[in-house]
Amino acid sequence: MLKPTEWGIKPVPSEHRKLGGLDYFVLWSSLGVGLLVLSAGSFLSAASFTDAMLAIVIGSVGGSMLLALAGKIGSDHGIPSLIAMRPSFGIRGSYLPSLLNVMQLVGWTTFEIMIMARAAEMLAGNVLPYYAWAALFGGLVALLGIAGPLNVIKQWLGKFAVWIAYGTSAIIIINLLNSGNLAEIVASPGSGMSFFSALDLVIAMPVSWMPLVADYNRFARKGKSVLWATCIGFALTNILFYFGGVLLGTADVIAIVVAIQMMFFGFLMLALIVDEADNAFADIYSAAVSTQNIFSHVSQKQLVLGFAALSTILAMMVSIQQYEVFLLLIGAIFVPLFGVVLTDYYIVRKGKYTEEMLYGHANSVRAPAIVAWASGALLSYLLSPLSPIHLSQLPAIGATIPSLAAASLIYLAITRARAHRGAIEAK
Repeated sequence: MLKPTEWGIKPVPSEHRKLGGLDYFVLWSSLGVGLLVLSAGSFLSAASFTDAMLAIVIGSVGGSMLLALAGKIGSDHGIPSLIAMRPSFGIRGSYLPSLLNVMQLVGWTTFEIMIMARAAEMLAGNVLPYYAWAALFGGLVALLGIAGPLNVIKQWLGKFAVWIAYGTSAIIIINLLNSGNLAEIVASPGSGMSFFSALDLVIAMPVSWMPLVADYNRFARKGKSVLWATCIGFALTNILFYFGGVLLGTADVIAIVVAIQMMFFGFLMLALIVDEADNAFADIYSAAVSTQNIFSHVSQKQLVLGFAALSTILAMMVSIQQYEVFLLLIGAIFVPLFGVVLTDYYIVRKGKYTEEMLYGHANSVRAPAIVAWASGALLSYLLSPLSPIHLSQLPAIGATIPSLAAASLIYLAITRARAHRGAIEAK
């Protein structure tokens, strides 16, 4: 398992695309499970129960479909996510998304290691200090990253971790439903969060996986079955854990650990921590692949070890604050970015990418994509709670849908105008 073939950023040969729909249902349903998802769901207690549930279902299904469509580009061509951006952004134009993706992935890995270490420290008492637990989980994440997707999905998830994820998920939700607070939560009017703000928060979770999805879905045998397996698998567990967060009603991740530990024996909490390592593995592996989009000659194993070490050190030094802000920033950056990528692949080029587009040197930076992405990201920021400009006169529509639509339409308008002008000049 520790000596896998490193595909880097090159297409995976067809004979090595071994994973089917069930494998991807296991993968993405497992990646939808996590303490951070519970924490994100707890923020929705500020909305009314009806608005929260509508946002959870619509955001999870819609976001998971976007996730699956981004993954299909990888399964169609055997390429990782950042390479799939090259035809729309250009080879050099894809470097900025790569850097931003590495930054968010190091952040996610840091959060995951921090939570696993804090939870283990609380469960085990004084057996080991927090720093030792952080180093231990950082090492586990590094080993999984070196093993690579095929081994992790077939050996770690398929035979072991996914059953822990399913079992602990069911026990957590059942205990939360039996806690006696459900009637009070359903009747609560909330404290001011609108439906669209809640939707932005829910959709941020599947969107945060979009820059990673093709890194794993490129190993698929058939694109169509994998598309539905990815969408259904992630949507189900995302709905379940956001709902669990609403029932729990606390935004403090460590308080969540305490609450869950009080429900039942600590070994079940420890089982959930084991599954949390899958999420950290995916983050660290994709950070390495994203870096190879810029520095293709650097060894994947060296990058995995380096990012695991960096995330472990950060987990020992920083505190988990402003998590909601982190989620909203992810949406502001990556929702419009994939509005451009999906529009380019499914509408402009109709699913036809050539090797020259992916690995050639033509159109190193493509301005239409940069302009459309920047416009969508700016709109997302202005419509978000983070904006210093209070657009109180506008109807509450959130930031996700407008920024996605704006980036897509701007990119489509520019590319169609340029194609029309080129046709005129050719005459």
